Amino acid sequence: MALDDPGRRRVAWLAVVVISGLVFLIVTAGMAYSLLAPGYVFEDGELPIEAAVLAGSLALSAFGARRVRAADLVLRDRVPDDGAWLPPERATGDGDVDLDAETRGLRRTARRAAALVLVWAAVSAGGLAGLLVAEQSAADLLATGVRTPGVVVSVHDRTKGSPSIWVRYRSPGASWAEEIVSDSGRAYHRGDPVTVVYDPARPERARTTEEPNEDQVLVGFGVIALLLGFAGLPVAVAAAAGWRRRARAVARTGWRVATVTVVPHPGRRRWPSEVRVRYRDGSGIVLGCTLSTRGTGVPAGRVKRAWVGGWGRQMVVLFPRGARKPGPHAMPAYAIGSRLSRFRR
Repeated sequence: MALDDPGRRRVAWLAVVVISGLVFLIVTAGMAYSLLAPGYVFEDGELPIEAAVLAGSLALSAFGARRVRAADLVLRDRVPDDGAWLPPERATGDGDVDLDAETRGLRRTARRAAALVLVWAAVSAGGLAGLLVAEQSAADLLATGVRTPGVVVSVHDRTKGSPSIWVRYRSPGASWAEEIVSDSGRAYHRGDPVTVVYDPARPERARTTEEPNEDQVLVGFGVIALLLGFAGLPVAVAAAAGWRRRARAVARTGWRVATVTVVPHPGRRRWPSEVRVRYRDGSGIVLGCTLSTRGTGVPAGRVKRAWVGGWGRQMVVLFPRGARKPGPHAMPAYAIGSRLSRFRR
């Protein structure tokens, strides 16, 4: 039996939360850059539109989070009643494995995942700061640098990367030829006159009055960091929230002893497609493997003793040994269907 409507609604609303959250992050970064960048002028209606998108995406994300929570509560409330995911008998421990300690360990995993949210937020903030520093440095040079006539000696229109021009100009006692990134959209030709602004302490650091020639190292760092932050932050938030829910679920249900068989993914032998679980009472359930750095650590096809806890989308399989280190290894999972009273592998 497949997951019922609450399970499907949860997945749909979770997608809404992720998409609206990404929109919120992108618009927030754009507004912060616009407000902090020197000399930036908003076009008519630009600021109100961005503010409206910001408020709308935040509201939609908050509403979606509430709907996800409502679906979680529907799935949770059936756990103690009908045994849809786990049999009644709880495991009390086995040899060197302290199941109570492993339950507490899930909360530590949730806290570590939450710390990664701060790391990705810092990466995004660092990228935005890099772009702002590059723009401020170019603006300071325009305000304080020495202006001198220059001439374009060559033009480079690249298929990849920003186009640039080579400009020759003079400072007291020396002649310079420097490359300047041209991102203003102006068409240049060899021999065109330009006004060069250079740093008197470092005459090789130059721009023109029209081309800011921002530090490309800082710009590249800023763009890459922002892209990484936008990609990593939603994943980190989802992982932190997921481990928090799993820790709460297992704390409520406890663990059940089971034997599990790892079924490999047809196209990726190293990544499991599902885990088939058989409980001691002969019942069983099929679990999907949540995308995570915590894989099974168990060869495909091998029957392995393990413990299972949680419900619905918040289940955990606890293996006695990890793939790379000794001691129990917790893998996040979700129920593909409800528990079957008679289960065959």
